[in-house]
Amino acid sequence: MRGLGRDFNFLLAARAVSVIGDEAALIALLFKVKGDGAWATAALMAGMSGAMILSSSWVGKLVDRNSVKKILITTSALQSLVCFALLTVNTHGAIALNLLLGLGQTIVMSSTGAWVPTLVKQEDLGKAYGQMQIAYSFAALAGYGIGGLLVGKVGINAALTLDAISFLALIPMLVIMKTDRIGTPEVNHEGKMKGGFTIVRHSPTLRAITITLASFVTALMIFSPLEVFLTTDILGAGATGYGVINMIWAGSMAVGTMIITKIMKPEWGYAKPALILCAVAGICMIGIGYAPNLIFLGAILGFTGIIVSGFNIFIGPLITLNSNESELGRVNATIGAVNSAGSAIGMGIGGLLGNFLPIRFVIALSGVLATGTLIFTGKGMLASEKK
Repeated sequence: MRGLGRDFNFLLAARAVSVIGDEAALIALLFKVKGDGAWATAALMAGMSGAMILSSSWVGKLVDRNSVKKILITTSALQSLVCFALLTVNTHGAIALNLLLGLGQTIVMSSTGAWVPTLVKQEDLGKAYGQMQIAYSFAALAGYGIGGLLVGKVGINAALTLDAISFLALIPMLVIMKTDRIGTPEVNHEGKMKGGFTIVRHSPTLRAITITLASFVTALMIFSPLEVFLTTDILGAGATGYGVINMIWAGSMAVGTMIITKIMKPEWGYAKPALILCAVAGICMIGIGYAPNLIFLGAILGFTGIIVSGFNIFIGPLITLNSNESELGRVNATIGAVNSAGSAIGMGIGGLLGNFLPIRFVIALSGVLATGTLIFTGKGMLASEKK
């Protein structure tokens, strides 16, 4: 695949370094607080989503009003300080500081999403988002491995120190980038900007995209808390088998992204492929729910991972192309917050229904939800391509 420019490559590398450090730190933090019980790990995990949901409006306005380059440099420096502070705190301190890391991740994701269209040509948006997803997938895998190794062999503080150093390593990468995005938002007579939720709500195309994406995320997350029961209790896998199944999923996401970004063509557009892949993913979830054995489960999970990676590739450009450039920070922050809420709701639904209904049925139901949503949002999605 041809390169997408020097500055984009630097942003890609910076994002990968950041993800490696973040995933290693997450493992370290889980081991740091787990001795205090399940409430501590639940609070830690919920903190990231909570920070994204609560801060989305402020973060979006910050990104659309200022230099993205300066925002990311400042955020990286502050996140490094937070990681160093985590070396000395107890469980309650770790949970509190993790909220700041969640806020930092919200800023990074919103800033990156708004910056990418400035760095690449419009016809290259699909490939750009694909490369970002490839970098994220492999960096996450590396982060899990490095974090587990450091925590197991050296100690919790070693992984936290790595995250602090990774944030500092981002700064020179960002400094040498030449192209910046400096927001020039429209304001009303009182000098106030429109909020991200207002922008999305008043745009039929963005509203359809957001509902489709949030429903898709919710459906996938219904499966998340039930996966371990399907794999182990129902299909009889041990710890090793469960690990292999999860490696297949993570690997298929990365491989799928590479394949789709290689073969995708401009004439495909973005809306129709996204709709088709969403429908196929929903059908696959039904197959996952009623998988007869581990081999079938591994095969269909691998195929579903490829499908989901494709959906992610096509949905990103749709959001960008249906947003005003000056509003991208607010739009990305809002959609990210809605997806985080959908993720939390999906896991809650999965955990609740899994206590009363058969596990297989609930997983299949999540697939029906993902596909059924298109009845209500498909027309709006297709309209987003014609804008």
